[in-house]
Amino acid sequence: MAQHQTALFTVLDETEQGYDRDEVDAFMDQARGAYESGTGMPLAEFREASFMLGAGGYDPEEVDGALDRLEDAFAVAERDRYIAQHGEDAWYELLAERAAPLRGRIERTDGARFRGPAHSAALGYRRDEVDRLCRELGRYLDGENPMSVEDIRTVSFSGAHGSSGYDEAQVDAFLDRMTEIMASVG
Repeated sequence: MAQHQTALFTVLDETEQGYDRDEVDAFMDQARGAYESGTGMPLAEFREASFMLGAGGYDPEEVDGALDRLEDAFAVAERDRYIAQHGEDAWYELLAERAAPLRGRIERTDGARFRGPAHSAALGYRRDEVDRLCRELGRYLDGENPMSVEDIRTVSFSGAHGSSGYDEAQVDAFLDRMTEIMASVG
């Protein structure tokens, strides 16, 4: 287990639930090593990182913010390495290739961009809200709508059942890929 002289994040008091300090410290050590060595880490590891909750752990909001910043730093480092090896034109071609499946989904008609919830009682994301975001993302990809990766990380949708909703997991996977592209742009 990773041991640090000082806490990396604010330690909550014993009456509050926070992220397990040893787990967070170990993950941060792994990320630091990958960054310093130049080997990188898959960007999804930052979004998928999860830590046990316990009394007196690290402040989850601080840790989550740090994970977002780390994802951005790794994305920029990946971009810079790729450009150094292949050139800037090749980088933009790679981004366009990565964005192609997302653009295909974005270009679908309203109400048909994602599958619905598994069954009529399952909760999904409101179709009209997701469709609105997809139209904004289409304009972003066309260079007509300035957006930040934080806009995607913090988006939330109202819940909806049945035909009024989209499958949450499918929308979340789409947003994860969009986050990777936007973080790579810098």
